[in-house]
Amino acid sequence: MLNELEATPVPAIRSQLVRFSDARSLQIVAYLDEGPEDDWNERVVVLAPRYGETKKNNLQLAYTLAANGFKVLRFDQTNHIGESDGEMHLFTLSGVAADIITAVEYVENFCEPREIILVSLSLSCRCALRAAMQSGRISRIVNVVGMVDMDATLRSIYRRDFFGELSDGADWRIVDILGFEIDGKHFHDDLLTHDLKGLQGTIKDAAKIEIPVLHLFAENDRWVRREDVERVIAACREAELVKVSDVGHEIYENQKAVAFAFSKIVDYCLKGLRVPEAGPIIPDKRALVRQNKIERERLRKILKLTDSESEFWGDYLGKFGIIEEAHYYAEYFQSVASSLGAMQPHDVILDAGCGNGFYGVSVLKSLQSQALSKGLEQGPFHYCGIDLTADGLSRAYLRQSEELVSEEIASLSRLLNVAYTYRRIDFDTLDKEDAKLPFADASISKICCSLVLSYLKTPFNLVKEFHRILKPGGVVVVSSMKPGCDMTVLFHEYLDKDLPDEDRGNDANRLLSAAGKIKLKRDSGVYQFFNEEELLELGVKAGFEQLSVSRSLGDQANVIRLAK
Repeated sequence: MLNELEATPVPAIRSQLVRFSDARSLQIVAYLDEGPEDDWNERVVVLAPRYGETKKNNLQLAYTLAANGFKVLRFDQTNHIGESDGEMHLFTLSGVAADIITAVEYVENFCEPREIILVSLSLSCRCALRAAMQSGRISRIVNVVGMVDMDATLRSIYRRDFFGELSDGADWRIVDILGFEIDGKHFHDDLLTHDLKGLQGTIKDAAKIEIPVLHLFAENDRWVRREDVERVIAACREAELVKVSDVGHEIYENQKAVAFAFSKIVDYCLKGLRVPEAGPIIPDKRALVRQNKIERERLRKILKLTDSESEFWGDYLGKFGIIEEAHYYAEYFQSVASSLGAMQPHDVILDAGCGNGFYGVSVLKSLQSQALSKGLEQGPFHYCGIDLTADGLSRAYLRQSEELVSEEIASLSRLLNVAYTYRRIDFDTLDKEDAKLPFADASISKICCSLVLSYLKTPFNLVKEFHRILKPGGVVVVSSMKPGCDMTVLFHEYLDKDLPDEDRGNDANRLLSAAGKIKLKRDSGVYQFFNEEELLELGVKAGFEQLSVSRSLGDQANVIRLAK
């Protein structure tokens, strides 16, 4: 590790936890991030979090701005997740706009800056335009992948007309939006009262704003139509639209896109000041990691994650079956099977985290293909599926049993020379001293561990066990959702189709809800998504020497192949 003298000379940044109250006497909790006072450029940036996120999600951007001379205030919204007062079910867009104005007033009085710049993300961008229209103290706005039409965005996400259903008499007392339960009628009434529902209201607000606006638009955004953004930008007196290439609504899924967006934001906020010739100053990574750990622990303490991992995944897997129809998922398992290689007689295959049994079915199909092409009996083979949840094991068994019956009907009885066994195992027990998987050394030929590592307390222990039980010449394929992944990509294609019945549509909605909960657990450090380098490091540390990494699952998952 570098010592202090060897570290990159960047401004030391400190984060101060502050609290202030709004007109409703609700307390807002925020962090004020700042470098040395002598480096301050007398501008303050207020960072408004996106829906379903907290001030912690803006930490990297805040430290980048602070390293470049700004004071930065990032806050938790009221009636939202996070530390600020209020209840999530009372969330409204007008409330977010009021929070932004309260935050602006706080930095005005506390910091006495020359300028206050507002940076907002996603849904908060609509609220930022309203706040800028109402407050005369904001000098410029930066919208990052901003939503401009709440009605159209909800239709894009869910392929449902929520507001139309409400008008037709649907009971919207509680509705789940991306994993968070809100009072639907209260939310909708607020949209109508404050003209925040549709595109026309956004255009009206934009026309009244006299300050400059920078809008960063994601090239592959599925939630926001570019033509709508262009109409809003055209209504502004002074505005710039910049495309962020090769990324969807979750810009953090692509680190090149993040670097590009951050550079544009810093340059825009520095307008009128001296801009570093070498580009924006990058904050000290160690300081960023330290603060992230502090805030992760704070967030974990305040979250009410009541369901156990077994209950959560059992319910999640019960709905995940619909994704089998998405081509992303089919291509993913095809690539996993290809990486593991063709089945060989006497192979012992371990499906570690078998879930709904997709990989086990792919084993059967691979054997069928080999039998038809070679005209030979295959086997013997042994498939072992292990999983945390009994429900997952049951689904895997039923799915694979049905496939076996299908093959027998097709006169491929020789495929029955495949032994299938299932066992329930909690991988988190491997953090105990001398704990091992119930397999002998060098006894397994192939191991598939699909999208499991991210949800374990000690993922390295499992990879180390894979190395112990794998035969020489054996192969392990391990995958993880990438950091900043867009979970909605996994089932967006499915939602584009005509759903055959209401129940399946409801399953899709519940999957979107689960994706929101997974994201929240990731933010609080309960889950960890691995990048390519981190996966490779796990493999090397566990003792593997032959490693390769690729991307799959709609470019949202990292896949690593380990050979012994």
